Amino acid sequence: MPHPTPPSNPFPLDSGRQLRNVVLYAACTGLIYLSAPVVYVGIVQASLCHELGTTDAVANLPSTAFYLATIAPLFVAWQFRTVGAIKPVVFACFVVSAVAGLAVAAPLWAAVSVPMRVAAVVAHGAVIGGATTVMGAFLWELVRRGIAPERRGLALGLAYGTGPLLAVAGSMGTQLLLAGQVALPWQAAGDGATRGALAVGRLQFPLNFALVFASTAPILGLAAILSRHFVLPPDTKPDDPRPPFWASLIEGVGDIVGDRVLLLAVIAYSCVIAGTCIVNNMALYTAELFGGAAEDYAGYQNALRFAFKVVCGLFLGWLLSRTHAKMGALVATGMCLAGILWALIVPKPWFLLSFGLMGAGDLCGVYFPNYVMTSSPVDKVRRNIAYLQLMTMPASFAPAAFGAISDAYGFKASFLAAAAMAGTSLAIVALRLPARR
Repeated sequence: MPHPTPPSNPFPLDSGRQLRNVVLYAACTGLIYLSAPVVYVGIVQASLCHELGTTDAVANLPSTAFYLATIAPLFVAWQFRTVGAIKPVVFACFVVSAVAGLAVAAPLWAAVSVPMRVAAVVAHGAVIGGATTVMGAFLWELVRRGIAPERRGLALGLAYGTGPLLAVAGSMGTQLLLAGQVALPWQAAGDGATRGALAVGRLQFPLNFALVFASTAPILGLAAILSRHFVLPPDTKPDDPRPPFWASLIEGVGDIVGDRVLLLAVIAYSCVIAGTCIVNNMALYTAELFGGAAEDYAGYQNALRFAFKVVCGLFLGWLLSRTHAKMGALVATGMCLAGILWALIVPKPWFLLSFGLMGAGDLCGVYFPNYVMTSSPVDKVRRNIAYLQLMTMPASFAPAAFGAISDAYGFKASFLAAAAMAGTSLAIVALRLPARR
């Protein structure tokens, strides 16, 4: 009886090393989630700027700076082109992100002027934007090279399903540091006290925010250490001479524009990312709706975002293993639109659930890159992910634009603008993107 013919191109890593990469990927992602109240630039930064007395537009500037920094992966991917550069670059990104948290904590702790403090928070948004997008581009190539397709659903489900549990813990810790207690916002008693609260005593502003930012340093430092232990197969392709940067940039743009599927994916991703930026205004609107300061609700909002992300992340990982890459992008985009519509329509106390739906929608940042990764040759994954992130730069103006709209016309007008962006993305994904390349 003849033996089955072995696959002509077996995966270069054995199952044990792949499992190691799956666990390390989930662990590093989990530590990012644990520091998410700060690394996910948005709610905490907007609340801090608002407490410093800024307008809504200025409170959204850290998010704008985050998206403007998405050009960084292009430079780094061009400079470090080999497979051997993947792990050192990821390590460096974790270290830079850890130091950035301390760089914001210092001026918040010291007696410096408000403009300097605001400038530090905005600069932090830019540094985190550059570091996390560079890390993302290189980690997606690591997933492509280090984990076989049949195990990627497990990797993404574990990382983005269980990882957000740590984000819930981090968000509750943030709530304790910022507000001094954890309880449902509508449980306030008539005398201003809160029934059933876990209280530790309110720290003085801005010391509370300084501790939140400083706490990310040891967390991301541990992630940097773990990232050194990924295993990658050797690159058998000879390293071609590095082309001039501008020639490489033009070639890459031409490849994206000339590929209808990748171009539509980029456009849809840009639209939905712009829509998700409305979460900052949603955070500020919560204070107006329930009363009190914006910082009093930041922990709850982040906890709801990541609690929903746990469920949706596990579901999408399972769904990916049984369907195709388009389905993850479709579901995540639909959740984003649902969150914005919920904020428009549903009154308190149920309004806060819009943050949970938006948290599930945040998985667009996972499943759009996954779609691009699976649609790209392995030696162009890093570059195409970098272009995907770069071409979302128009979204960098969305936070400030939403802030300006709410300053002029009210929060719900900005929610309508965000819903239009998310709805456009959903239509493109549903009607124009193929399930499989």
